[in-house]
Amino acid sequence: MRGLYSIAAALSMLLNSGCHSPTSPDNGVPAQHGRLSGIVTIGPNCPGPETANPCPTQPSAYAARKILVYTETKSNLLFTVDIDSQGAYFIDLAPGKYTIDLKPSGIDKTSDLPKLVEIHANTVTSLNVSIDTGIR
Repeated sequence: MRGLYSIAAALSMLLNSGCHSPTSPDNGVPAQHGRLSGIVTIGPNCPGPETANPCPTQPSAYAARKILVYTETKSNLLFTVDIDSQGAYFIDLAPGKYTIDLKPSGIDKTSDLPKLVEIHANTVTSLNVSIDTGIR
């Protein structure tokens, strides 16, 4: 019975921690944030000479890679961001400086990352990334 009481008390504290009183510092005003977004391109996707009709990037290629958001000094990983099936990604962040990097797949290379970005409130910061798969 004592364990059940501890669980109930912990849940109560957790649920109440999300509530704000009228005397809370933010007075119920949502926190300001900015958005980091971009398009990831991946290629080449098939071996051989480049042609006028290159092999399309499969959705699974985007799913295998992630955008990583670190603190400015890259000392802590804050967020891992999925890339959608068309190569787009976005994340809302508090204003500040962040280091953006890539969780690669295979022998990927990019000269676009890592990159230090500054996020401003109510602003979209764009960072496009071109990934070289190494396929030749």
